[in-house]
Amino acid sequence: MPINSLKFIKKNLDKFSREYPQVPTDILSDIIGTVLIEAPRKYFTYDLVQEHPELCKQCGACCKQRDQPCKYFNGKTCDEYESRFDVCAEFPYYEINGEEGLMLDPGCHFALKLAELQLKKEIERNIKLLEL
Repeated sequence: MPINSLKFIKKNLDKFSREYPQVPTDILSDIIGTVLIEAPRKYFTYDLVQEHPELCKQCGACCKQRDQPCKYFNGKTCDEYESRFDVCAEFPYYEINGEEGLMLDPGCHFALKLAELQLKKEIERNIKLLEL
């Protein structure tokens, strides 16, 4: 697992440990592992990524994913955010070799916020289920 993925998971574990102190750390770890590592296809779809443009700060993380410099990236933000390349519009969703999910990049505000949104739903579902 890439170091960025580990940082992403740790960041979420730390955040939700503070937010939900009544949930044991091992249960939080299991939920985060399931959502982010074991079953990302279930929790993160292309459609879900497209439903939440408000989470994007247009920071250029998607521009940096391209193999060549992007003419729309001005060094800080995307000048053509609405009409950006498909590869940028899909970011941070990925579909590679039959696998799909969310790129776990702690430098991507969109990825962090979308993961938090999905993790929060799953944690709250488990709190009710386990009566914590």
